Amino acid sequence: MRIFKKSILILFLFVIASSLLFSGCRKPRVEEVSYEGVELTYYKMFDDEEVIRPIIDEFVSNHPGLRINYRKFNDFDEYQNLILNEMAEGRGPDIFSMQNTWFTSNFRKIAPMPEFLSPEDMTLPEVFAEVFVDVAYRDLVRPDEYGVDQVYALPMTVDTLALYYNRAHFEDRIPARGRPSTTWEGIKEDVVLLNRFDPDFGFLEVGGIALGRSDNVTRAVDILYLLFLQHGVDFYNENISEAIFARAQRAGADSTAADALELFTSFSDESQRHFSWGTYLADPDDMANEIEAFARGRVSMIIGYSFMHDEIVNQIGILRNQGATTIRTDDIRIATIPQTFDPAVTGQKRVTYASYFAETVSRNSEYPDLAWEFLVELTNKTNLEYYFDKLKKPTSRRDMIQEQQRHPIYGVFASQIGFAESFPIINYYRYKDVFEDVIALTNLNRGTARANLINAQDQITRMLPQIGIIEPPLESPDEN
Repeated sequence: MRIFKKSILILFLFVIASSLLFSGCRKPRVEEVSYEGVELTYYKMFDDEEVIRPIIDEFVSNHPGLRINYRKFNDFDEYQNLILNEMAEGRGPDIFSMQNTWFTSNFRKIAPMPEFLSPEDMTLPEVFAEVFVDVAYRDLVRPDEYGVDQVYALPMTVDTLALYYNRAHFEDRIPARGRPSTTWEGIKEDVVLLNRFDPDFGFLEVGGIALGRSDNVTRAVDILYLLFLQHGVDFYNENISEAIFARAQRAGADSTAADALELFTSFSDESQRHFSWGTYLADPDDMANEIEAFARGRVSMIIGYSFMHDEIVNQIGILRNQGATTIRTDDIRIATIPQTFDPAVTGQKRVTYASYFAETVSRNSEYPDLAWEFLVELTNKTNLEYYFDKLKKPTSRRDMIQEQQRHPIYGVFASQIGFAESFPIINYYRYKDVFEDVIALTNLNRGTARANLINAQDQITRMLPQIGIIEPPLESPDEN
């Protein structure tokens, strides 16, 4: 095993010396090394093996005898529980992908990228910052127990929330612009023009935007997180030991979490002039929710990630096979997410919400150096260009943004990556339940927005001590 590790080290040092770290070039072979009997296991969400296997096979061809077993998952809850349970038993995959918000609370389960991958004049975090976008750096590079920054994962993609709209509706009802406003105040005015009410009974037949509820808006909680970020809300205190998002407006901030929640729920409030979404426009028990309503032309705008485009197209196909009337697929358009200010006249930083999976290596892996070598190759430019061609998932690499921005459908997502943000979500499903309840209670006028958020804040704070997110740094190893 010592000879094996030494050979891997030699290979990596040669790669660094040749300036090929994170590049699209094939790594040259230094010496013939046998990997006979060495196996790596790779768990990943959603991606079919036929997409990933060519990259695996290319890597294996340069590592004779190596075997990489790939396993795809579709249910995130099952996936996360399986990984955590297996790792607790000292088992589990060598390599796995995990949601970006997961790493703050689980970095101790990961073998960080080994330091010898770093060039002499740069640290690994510095290399990461040059190659990958800023939100990925903030999510995936963090201090270890000694306070030293480490790279804990490499992202293949970074997805963001954007605004889908029906071009035909805008050309018909707002022809002077033909597309959505860039601000939330402008969106309110847009929906007034886009809404269509039944002339006899007065109920809403076509809504301007699917917002305001958590029972029939697929990404309701993510959209609320987006609005928190856009309103300058601090979700936690500095060491993530307490949730503070419901506190009164902080110094220098223009708004609060209550303002964000009230903006979100206002679109389903019938007393508001810009009311545009109700339970009867999308069945809460139908998994398609607002996607089906959009496909039918019953709502003009919805918010979602890049993969929502395929979901809309698929829904149109299903409905047409059932004989239903749908919108035209070429009327599906995507715009950047609206802001609380006008980007054209202010110097404020735009914000959208990022959600993505990143690839990492388990502390239980017997071959962490080899696993990290594979991830470096997996995320080089050549492989991520292939990955985008196959799946159209937005890039994580800075050197691919300009090209992807020109894509007629997915270019918007590449254009938003530079102002994407996120924050740690310690338990995705428990947080989701908490904030869905907050939205529902506010819809029903059971307590004010701020009172409902205070209750949610208390619930989330009670979760944090169970997890032990941030601990004071230990003494540096050099000082021991």
